[in-house]
Amino acid sequence: MSDSDSTLSPEPQRTIKIIFISDYLCAFCYIGNKSLKDAIAGCRDLDVRFDVEFRPFTLLCQSSVPEVPKAKGEKVPNRRDYLVRKFGKEQAESKWKVVEELAQKAGLPLAEDGIVARSTLAHRLAVKAYKVGGQAMQGHLNDLLFDAIFAACKDVSDVEFLADAAEKIGLMNKAEATTFLQDTDCKNCVNQMIEAARASGVNGVPSIIIDGKWALNGVQSTECYLQILRKIAQSSSMTECASIVSVES
Repeated sequence: MSDSDSTLSPEPQRTIKIIFISDYLCAFCYIGNKSLKDAIAGCRDLDVRFDVEFRPFTLLCQSSVPEVPKAKGEKVPNRRDYLVRKFGKEQAESKWKVVEELAQKAGLPLAEDGIVARSTLAHRLAVKAYKVGGQAMQGHLNDLLFDAIFAACKDVSDVEFLADAAEKIGLMNKAEATTFLQDTDCKNCVNQMIEAARASGVNGVPSIIIDGKWALNGVQSTECYLQILRKIAQSSSMTECASIVSVES
């Protein structure tokens, strides 16, 4: 055996693809984003890499909150009133209490109220960020948007706010981002992704697809994500993991 034969090339690091279907208006997606990130950080000792791609979903129908620019001074729906109209006062308060408990456990700030607006523009920006800068740039954008929406009560449909976010993550400058958001770039892509998610049976978020084979529906704790990701990463045969990735919150 020659010297060259005795030196084997290292196997390429395995990549586990995670598709995180979400809506920026969803408090459970805000929490799930943090829980998943913490779980992935807990897998750093494993010889795998995770490629996380956030894909869009819209929880609001056109009739509930129209996708039109708001005039200055125009009143926008607030989260508390919206939830009460949708679920009734008692159920809305019960649901929000669950959100508060989960956010506290995840170490996330959460404002008492917030603005309800359609998230299509933010989704377009997120799709563009993934195309340009992959999961690092898209993840940075997600953190900025989720924190601004749920901790600082920002309007997810506000062009100026989104343009500032685009500049902060290095996607484009504010003028370019404003032009992008006022145009239709990536709009068809967002619509197609949402249609594909609904066609595959997704009717609520967060919905996570791992390696195109297994789904996690609803928000999970960091511990749950960590257990599942480590089992998948450590399994020599991926079929061994099928039974563990069928979890609904």
